[in-house]
Amino acid sequence: MTEKHFKLIQWMLYGLMAISALFGLLFYINPSSSDLLIYWGYILAVVSGVVTILLSIVSMARNPKGSIKVLVIIAAMIIVGVISYAMSTNTYSAAELDKYDVTASGVKLVSAGLYMTYVIAIIAIAVFIYSSVSRIFNK
Repeated sequence: MTEKHFKLIQWMLYGLMAISALFGLLFYINPSSSDLLIYWGYILAVVSGVVTILLSIVSMARNPKGSIKVLVIIAAMIIVGVISYAMSTNTYSAAELDKYDVTASGVKLVSAGLYMTYVIAIIAIAVFIYSSVSRIFNK
C-alpha cells in the first residue's frame, strides 16, 4: 500500500469516527430514538466486513503462494463447523421449548456453536503446548 492510499484510508477513518461521534452526541441529546444509532452501527459493520473481504481478496491475488495457508485454515474451520453442527442435538422437549421461548433449530445452532468453541479451544491449547515444548528442545 502506498503512502497516498494510507493517508486516504486514514482520513476516511477519521471521517467515520467523526460521524459516529456526532451520532453518539445526538443520541445523548435526544435519546427518544435510537434507530439512527443502530442503523449507523449496521452500516459500519457491513462496510467493515466488505472492506475486510475485499482487501483479503486483493492480498491473496498479490501473493497466491501465501494465500494457500489461509485457504486451508478457512476450509478447516468450515469442516469443524459442519462437524459441530452434525454432532449437535436438541435435547429439549416441546414443552421446554415453549417454556423458554426458543426453537429447536436455535437450540441446535447454540449447541453447534458450543462444540465449535470447545474444538477451537482444544486446538489453541494444543498449539500453545506444542510451541512451548518445541522451544525447550530447540535450545
